[in-house]
Amino acid sequence: MATKKTLEELLAEEDDSGLLDVKPRASMAVSEDARIVQAFEEINSFFDRMGFAPGQGPKERKIGVSERALQSRLKAYLDNAELAQSLRPHDRHGMLAAAAPAAPASLDELLDLDDDLLVDPNESIFEMRIAKAPAAKPDMVSERVPCPDFENFKPLFDQAAAELASGKRKSMKFANEQEIEAGGFFILNGVTVYVAEVRDPHIRNGKRNARLRLIFENGTEGQNLLRSLATELYKDPNGRRLSEPYAGPLFGPSETELVSVAAPKDRVTGCIYVVRSLSPLPDIARLDGQLFKIGFTTGTLEDRIRGAADDPTFLMAPARPVRSFEAINLNANKFENILHRIFAEVRLDIEIMDRFGKPFRPREWFLLPLPIIEQAIPMILDGSIVRHRYDHRACAIVPVSK
Repeated sequence: MATKKTLEELLAEEDDSGLLDVKPRASMAVSEDARIVQAFEEINSFFDRMGFAPGQGPKERKIGVSERALQSRLKAYLDNAELAQSLRPHDRHGMLAAAAPAAPASLDELLDLDDDLLVDPNESIFEMRIAKAPAAKPDMVSERVPCPDFENFKPLFDQAAAELASGKRKSMKFANEQEIEAGGFFILNGVTVYVAEVRDPHIRNGKRNARLRLIFENGTEGQNLLRSLATELYKDPNGRRLSEPYAGPLFGPSETELVSVAAPKDRVTGCIYVVRSLSPLPDIARLDGQLFKIGFTTGTLEDRIRGAADDPTFLMAPARPVRSFEAINLNANKFENILHRIFAEVRLDIEIMDRFGKPFRPREWFLLPLPIIEQAIPMILDGSIVRHRYDHRACAIVPVSK
């Protein structure tokens, strides 16, 4: 009778079939050293693309999440002398030769340092995969404050109210934020608002924006973003925009001979216009709300600005009308000469190239607030301007000293 073999006996026998000849499986895991080298190579690749180490470069740059992770990783290598020494053969940009950072000299410098608790050569917590990027927040929240020079704006509110009552202006429901421009009137929550200045025009989140100086009829003012004002007007069920006033005729003989000798029958001799530039050039766009062209045409304003994009007198860019007045029996040459003489100190000094590549210096663009232009035109027509001058420091038309 055959007896059963024990386990030891079975294992002691030779395995002719090779069933027990099992080779250990090769490990697929990457060694720790190779993993660190691979992680450091990501920093090298960043330097290859940008030309500087993570966290360096121009001060105005905004550092993204992935770059912040690489910056923290590099700092961990620099703080670990043994690890830095092992990686120096792979440091083709000399980043590990940088000196250790000096101790912070102030609390602000201390707060600007990276949090050591988050320093890890493989900090995956900085890799954003699902989280939604936060919406952009305004860089400044406006509060209404008393307007120190409200006496300069009160006549504009009084005039707008009178023109609204007489029908020269109309109150229309607000429907387009592109209508918000310097010199415009709006009604927000029952309060009339005047756009005194438009500064820092820019594109944010793909849409036009700018910083406004708003004057309220209650004597306060605010520094609001254009899109913030538009949002409030949209939300207000009674948000309104006041139309431009009907441009009545400017006429009447004066002792300064600004108008021609009256013809047997009065006739319209042209149009005095004020426009602003829609040029995309940064040096011109940043002056939006402060830069205006004052001119005269014997035709219509629409015809005059139709070819503005190819006209060097219009800065080779489209223009948007701001004000226009019919001129009856007006001597346009004397009107423009006097207007340019009193505003000579604030004439825009710029040279542009026309469409043939020739330099050109436009003469009819001025850097001054729109209310000053509106104040000056009637004074030129009634002759009182000869007793005044424009003080660009005070931003006011003042009497000439005797």
